[in-house]
Amino acid sequence: MLPPGAAGRELRAAAPPETTTENGGMSGPLIGAGREIHVPEDLVDSAVGSEIGRWLSAPERQALADASQKAIAGVRNTRLAWAALAPDGDATAEGWIAPVSDPYRSTHGQICRDVRQALIRADQSMAQELSLCRQELASGAAVWTIPHWP
Repeated sequence: MLPPGAAGRELRAAAPPETTTENGGMSGPLIGAGREIHVPEDLVDSAVGSEIGRWLSAPERQALADASQKAIAGVRNTRLAWAALAPDGDATAEGWIAPVSDPYRSTHGQICRDVRQALIRADQSMAQELSLCRQELASGAAVWTIPHWP
């Protein structure tokens, strides 16, 4: 038999401390990962940084936008490589995307995350940092796009 009060102490035991890593923050399913998202054509340019987008063709922007959806759910500062492929299988453009902030709620109430998109072509490279916010679609899916508030 337990001494008086022992059961209460067991039931009220302190929760284990939260562990945070150097990378910290929510990632994966907590922010909507878990399924592949193909960005609708009319939203592609809203998921690609404007400076990098100027150097990419429409299929290349689509590849970067789709890869950004996958990368946004990753652990902070973890790069995800992306490439746009020609019909013959050669890469026409490539680079990487990395979330550089933890997810946060914007002043307009959206869940957002800052990412760095990079383009590497020949011997040149460029990177652009931008904020992407979760946008719910009528189909029930969600994509991460550059916020446009009124």
